[in-house]
Amino acid sequence: MLRNRFLPAVTLLAALFAWANPATADDSATADAPVAEPTESQQFARQRLLEMAGYLGDLKKFSVNMNANYDVLQDSGQMIEFGEVREISVKRPDLARIEQVASDGKRDLLVFDGKEVSVYSADAEVYAQAAQPADLDTAVMYLVEDLQLRLPLAPLLLTTFRQLLESRVVEADFVETTDLLGPSTDHIAARTAVMDFQVWIADGEQPWPLRIVMTYNQMEGSPQFRANLSNWNASPKFDKKTFVFEPAADANLIPFAAHFTTNPDAIPAGGAEASGGTQ
Repeated sequence: MLRNRFLPAVTLLAALFAWANPATADDSATADAPVAEPTESQQFARQRLLEMAGYLGDLKKFSVNMNANYDVLQDSGQMIEFGEVREISVKRPDLARIEQVASDGKRDLLVFDGKEVSVYSADAEVYAQAAQPADLDTAVMYLVEDLQLRLPLAPLLLTTFRQLLESRVVEADFVETTDLLGPSTDHIAARTAVMDFQVWIADGEQPWPLRIVMTYNQMEGSPQFRANLSNWNASPKFDKKTFVFEPAADANLIPFAAHFTTNPDAIPAGGAEASGGTQ
């Protein structure tokens, strides 16, 4: 059976912005070395990244569709691509809804309603719930760090997105301007202490990220996560049920640890199908 689990959520979130102190023993030896002044291209790239992150972090609400693909290194040594489509709705300070359809057809739902975090697997007919601490920022961190669920591109949901980029990006440069994604975008390549990533940022008053590629160089095979982001809306109209969790009548309530784990080593003997968890 091919493995379609990618990375634990904490890895996806932490790797992007290197939550751990990026300094290493080798870094300390050169801490006093002179630092070259950034070029005009590098200054522009960092400015665009921070502009994009600040814009997203300041929005009171938004919605977006994500079409993502990710690599999984198989035991045979072959790299296999899997995918997922997500519809994301956010209303700050404490509401979010994420609907997902994986490439194998499995459907999952994640809802933050200001009081609880609810995760539902329609195929397995199970759901799990946990108390939601404070606002959405805190709840997202709780979801990925404490509950260990995978939430691709979680930093896009945070009001602190700009601060994360500002403190963790160690290198950024402008690649090109392209209109292959529809509107004109600036292609930016950047690095943190533990990974490389690229962002295509729309020109104009709404600097939406339209494509993101993350490369995990420190993992075997350097797997990638790729996402195209479309239908951005800074003023979506949500109905009363958007952020209300309503599982199917025959769905069973289970503990998070039982089925909603993303640790491949913790998947039951029956494989991914038996886990009933979100990808």
